[in-house]
Amino acid sequence: MRKFIFFTSATLLALTTISGCAVKNPYISPISGDTAKIRVVNHSAGTALLYASTACQVDSAKVLAGFSSFLKSDISRADMYGSQPNDGNKNVVERVIEAGKEMQIFTAYQGAGVQCYVEVAFNPKKDEQYEMTYIANSQMCRISIDRLTETDGKIVHAKVEDVRLLKKGECR
Repeated sequence: MRKFIFFTSATLLALTTISGCAVKNPYISPISGDTAKIRVVNHSAGTALLYASTACQVDSAKVLAGFSSFLKSDISRADMYGSQPNDGNKNVVERVIEAGKEMQIFTAYQGAGVQCYVEVAFNPKKDEQYEMTYIANSQMCRISIDRLTETDGKIVHAKVEDVRLLKKGECR
């Protein structure tokens, strides 16, 4: 039991030390070219970092979203359908992303003795909006992505079917 507590504490300390009070290598939204928008919704209780790249390289991936009581929370919004700019929810982030290029998403989660990783890719379409839900706990670690549209004032979610799991080592 002592080893388990020590390992968990050491891992959280390492994640905190690596990330500091603010996320290093933050995502920077494109200011030109074809773009789309993505809302990241976090459903995990530990430390979750979600990285994004269009170059299929983990080392150069930017932190799309970081969720943790150890991190300074970025709660920025990108004026999406159903956006709540002043709600203070630290488990939601919205970003402008590149469209027309495959986006790889790499996740790392650490919580109460559980670690998990998910690597997926999808191709955002120009001017589309997406909602990515990240769930990580002792039972599962997964990402789902929905395309958002607005019809008659209602937001409609449709599962993005072309999300694919990256093969082990595909983007290293």
